[in-house]
Amino acid sequence: MSALLIINYNVTDPDALVGYRDAAVEILVGPDRGTLRVVTHETIDLGEGDGAGTTTVILEFASVEVAREIFDSPEYQAIIGDRLAATEPKHAYIVPTLEA
Repeated sequence: MSALLIINYNVTDPDALVGYRDAAVEILVGPDRGTLRVVTHETIDLGEGDGAGTTTVILEFASVEVAREIFDSPEYQAIIGDRLAATEPKHAYIVPTLEA
């Protein structure tokens, strides 16, 4: 069963986010890693919970385990601070998809 990694935030330092974004794609996207499904800067907040950030990124992985392994990898953990410093984080989830 595949899994989606969903990250939502407000960008506070666009220039600082550029380096993170380039490095993150190299780590998160590719064979035996994830597939980038959505990047939007127009997230619509429906008014439930604490509110959504304006930017949402969705990646698909082969499984929850693969998503977690890559998210927790030393390579990604070495750059995650760059994203956190350049954004106001709102939500980050790994969600298993439904089997057809």
